[in-house]
Amino acid sequence: MANHCNVYIPTEANLDLCAQLLREGNVVSVPTETVYGLAGNPLIEESARKIFTVKGRPFIDPLIVHFPNVETVAKHIEINATVELLAAKFWPGPLTMVVKKRDSIPDIVTAGLPSVAVRVPRHPIFRSLLERLDFPLAAPSANPFGYVSPTLASHVASTLGERIPAVLDGGPCELGIESTIIDLRDPANPAIFRHGPITQEALTQALGMNIADHTAGVLNNKAKAAPGLLTKHYSPRAQVYLFKCGTVPRRMREITHQQTQAVVFNEKPTFEPLSKHTFWLSEDGCAETVARNLFELIQRLDQQGFDKLYVELSADHGIGKAINDRLHRAAAK
Repeated sequence: MANHCNVYIPTEANLDLCAQLLREGNVVSVPTETVYGLAGNPLIEESARKIFTVKGRPFIDPLIVHFPNVETVAKHIEINATVELLAAKFWPGPLTMVVKKRDSIPDIVTAGLPSVAVRVPRHPIFRSLLERLDFPLAAPSANPFGYVSPTLASHVASTLGERIPAVLDGGPCELGIESTIIDLRDPANPAIFRHGPITQEALTQALGMNIADHTAGVLNNKAKAAPGLLTKHYSPRAQVYLFKCGTVPRRMREITHQQTQAVVFNEKPTFEPLSKHTFWLSEDGCAETVARNLFELIQRLDQQGFDKLYVELSADHGIGKAINDRLHRAAAK
């Protein structure tokens, strides 16, 4: 697909250029350890509005605000002991916390709610950009709203290229799925809003208490406390069908003989012969590898014109919960 945006390698000069674009109120795409983000200044309403406009994102779906360190986060939220504990253990990294905000964060960023989702990322390019600025960056995934998240700069260029002035190319994203989101508005009753690379088990161990699971999708048009809570999300143009971990879809032979249908396994199948419409997300079934490759493979199959994708679910524990969360939303009608 033709596009007019510039894809930049992350030299010092290009980081300076992107920082200046952001100071001028523009939005640019940046690499993170999770997926590519569409970054803008969340403290200026006009800049924040551009993020929603470029993505086609509804204002009920709030933005995550990214900071270079805990000290700058503290200027914009109400810090508590639980936030400090998790920050010390998991920041910088792929953990987003939903906490009570200060007035410095505009309502457009938070769907009008008195809470805000915050994160300190660990990606060196994103951090280098943040350190050039005197404001944080809101950065939801850099894709049209509801579509598969981007894990390569080329994904951003092909979908949003005509709408943004710059994409910083940091190569493939390390983790490949979005950050874990934990609700800490009531620190005594934490809850998972979105499964991600920091597992529910790791958070439970860190806090020494049970953490409720509030990840069920919702269909209503009310303001959401965090992104990723809509029932249908991460969806390719192709229709996605799911089958249980460790099984083969019914009619496997029939499916793989259809020109426009593909089957995706967690690991390379041992049966022969393998159809050219059979794909796998890892050689050995490693869940972290499956997560890293998930969105990239789905985007590639979508661009190749497949209209039906049969995808194997993961074992539903650890990061497998995050993988299955993405797949169930992608398959939602």
